[in-house]
Formats: sequence, C-alpha cells, structure tokens
Amino acid sequence: MPREASAGGVVVRERDGQFDLAVIQPRGRDAWALPKGHVDSGETPQDAAQREVLEETGLKVRLHSPLGEIRYVYQFRGQKIFKQVSFFLFSYLEGEIDRLDPKMRLEVKQARWIPLAEASKTLSYKGEREMADKAAALLKAERKPS
Repeated sequence: MPREASAGGVVVRERDGQFDLAVIQPRGRDAWALPKGHVDSGETPQDAAQREVLEETGLKVRLHSPLGEIRYVYQFRGQKIFKQVSFFLFSYLEGEIDRLDPKMRLEVKQARWIPLAEASKTLSYKGEREMADKAAALLKAERKPS
C-alpha cells in the first residue's frame, strides 16, 4: 500500500485571556479542517507544517511544541493509501488570516479564527479534533500556577 506523509498546524493566538484557533475550509468541501499538506522532499515535518500554515491561512507562526500524529487509510482512484500526518502546535506571530496567494484559492475557500473551545464542534475530522483538544489541554496545563 502506498504511503503519504503530511504535516499540519494547530495555530493559536491569545485574546482577552482566551485562545483562538486558525481553521480552513477546503475548496469544494463542506468541512472545516486544520491547515496541512504534503511534506516535500528534503523538508522536515515541522518545516512542512509551518509552510502549509502560511500558504493556507496567511499566518506566520512560531513552533510551540509537537503534538503527535494521526494515521488513516483513504482511497484515491480505487487505490488504498496509508497517510500519516504529523501535527505541531504553533503560536501566531503575524499576518492577516485569509490573506492568501490567489493560487491557494484553488485549495482553500476560506480561513478564519474560531474560539479554541469550539474546535470539537467545528472541526470535521476526528483526528484533527483530537489534536486541537490536545493543544487546549497543553495550553491549560501551562497556565496553572506552580
């Protein structure tokens, strides 16, 4: 079975003591997802995730921490493909969400901020909801006074 490697980002910003999450709506799908894409030759998963975040959301980000991987099998043109997606938690640095290169509009209908607390209701894919929940738990644990 062919294998694919992708990487994606859980991008957060803090506003008024709450976290927002950057999400995308892929063109042609009635779904909300995290920005992600293929790891190019010679690229690390972290670098791929950071590049995909910029391309699909318009945001520049800084690595906070690795979050983990999701694995699944999907079918493309009658062939089953094993896919592994590495996710990273990123902190927003700068940029305007949804300000994309016009070529990216072939892939991304829109990008927007949502409250991180609503990720489990908004994100369409189970593995991505789990990554957002993991990021929320990590951020919450970091806020606890020692």
